[in-house]
Amino acid sequence: MKITLKRNNFHIGPILLGTGFFLVIGALFFIYSIDFSPILLALILFMYARSVRKIEGLPSYVDLLLLTSIAVIITLLTMITFKMSGYAVSAIGFIMLVTLLFDNLELSLIFAVFISFLAGSVEGGNFNLVLSLFSASGCAAMFSYRIRRRSQIIRAGILSGLIQFFVALVVEQSKDFFILTPINLSLLQLNVLNGLISSIIVIGILPIFEYIFKVVTNISLLEMSDFNNPLLRKMILEAPGTYQHSLVVANLAEAATEAIGANSLLARVGSYYHDIGKIPKANYFVENLIPYRDAHKDLKPSISKIIIMNHVKEGAELGQKHRLNPRIIDFIEQHHGRSLVYFFYQRAKELDPEREKEYKEEYRYPGPKAQSKEVAIVGLADTIEAVSRTLEEPTPARIKEMVADVVRRKFMEGELDESNLTLRDLERITQSFVRVLNAIFHTRVSYPKDESANKKSPKNKED
Repeated sequence: MKITLKRNNFHIGPILLGTGFFLVIGALFFIYSIDFSPILLALILFMYARSVRKIEGLPSYVDLLLLTSIAVIITLLTMITFKMSGYAVSAIGFIMLVTLLFDNLELSLIFAVFISFLAGSVEGGNFNLVLSLFSASGCAAMFSYRIRRRSQIIRAGILSGLIQFFVALVVEQSKDFFILTPINLSLLQLNVLNGLISSIIVIGILPIFEYIFKVVTNISLLEMSDFNNPLLRKMILEAPGTYQHSLVVANLAEAATEAIGANSLLARVGSYYHDIGKIPKANYFVENLIPYRDAHKDLKPSISKIIIMNHVKEGAELGQKHRLNPRIIDFIEQHHGRSLVYFFYQRAKELDPEREKEYKEEYRYPGPKAQSKEVAIVGLADTIEAVSRTLEEPTPARIKEMVADVVRRKFMEGELDESNLTLRDLERITQSFVRVLNAIFHTRVSYPKDESANKKSPKNKED
């Protein structure tokens, strides 16, 4: 199981510092027996997440309250209702669920601190239990971060259960450290079963919580990337040019999101679906046009503009009809932001120059602008793929100039203002786009003709 901590949308150093800081605060609460310490700790943790670190993609306060309530219910049911040991608290399962749902390691570790101290408080200030649960749940967060297969969830649960056992063994046993007594074997069984059962439960309830929190996990994204999906299948058959365009956009967007540590799988799947609104009127879009049948030739620019702009609205409606996750519908609605339908804007301006200012608003997509890094990158990739097709000689220098110009223009127009992309991100995205496009438009060696193949072979003398 490979865990990558360098390629993410935050730095591991501040995460570890923040987590260690809250472990110290929680320990002080325990030492001085401060009443309601889990509640105080939760408030401090959320203030830290919202105000100090300003964690990207943090759930709303309602969602945070719901997650906190789930942690409390899990702990109280286990330790008070069923009167089980604190080591049976499913901190592993809860933290894996948070990690899978919100794709944020820092948020997961914050909740790992909370549920660990909560269980320790319920058991009368048992700090050994806190250390064991936090070690297991923290490892569960890292093991389940951006995994893509259900089998990896089970493996993460079992490994975390083993870690919980070893930490518990170290902190609970002061003598006979290396001797496995019956009590130790019982603890091993409890911890491993806890990890295994927790992971199985997480697999079962994951779709329910995806719906509740309106998020999408990597596991669901992989299922949506299947080209036998009715929507994708329809696009392949009815809008083959759009399908090919979407594949290139997906390759560009995936490479760029990896370069800045965003969710590359989300960007890839979002790219597949971002233009499904073109399916109903596929022949009106340039990538699907037959060269000798320009569907816009005899139409007014205002009519053409409506057809082109409507692919966003129709795409969102198709997505809702086929019950696509809201995160994917965001790509459909936001990938054009508030940009101009430039070609038909120019045509309208030529026909009536006096109405240029009015046309500049009339020929804009309704928005909203991209609200996440992944959507913004897909929007950039969409434009760059289209513009790259107009390059007569796509040399590396021209490709670099074209990509830089598109990114600069989008930035200056304010299309990226709400996406949380930094200037450093844009630099890495530009380099990534250039690299991928150079690979797409690479030149080939001109092979010499085989002149001997054109000559007639000599006849057999015996014929």
